Amino acid sequence: MNPPTDNLPPIHPGEFLRDELEALGLSARKFAEHVHVPHNAITGIMNGDRAISVQMAIRLGRAFGTTPQYWQNLQAIYDLKRALAEMPADALAIEAYGAA
Repeated sequence: MNPPTDNLPPIHPGEFLRDELEALGLSARKFAEHVHVPHNAITGIMNGDRAISVQMAIRLGRAFGTTPQYWQNLQAIYDLKRALAEMPADALAIEAYGAA
């Protein structure tokens, strides 16, 4: 996967989850019951305090009719953007072998 280069700020996947639940008129507690997890697991994601694990991605995919990869990709893009923003300049200047 190539690093995201759209110059937009990182968006935590919890914001996408929040939008989905709002569109469906579901509370975090009700949704947590539906996917068989404690409600604080869902609110933690929605608040940006928790990442989406592979197991949670499977649950979300089943609940929303998407693939687990969709949710994992949202998490990976968020993580990559944050990591790129935090990388020291000298690390970002590393060239590929044979590129010189």
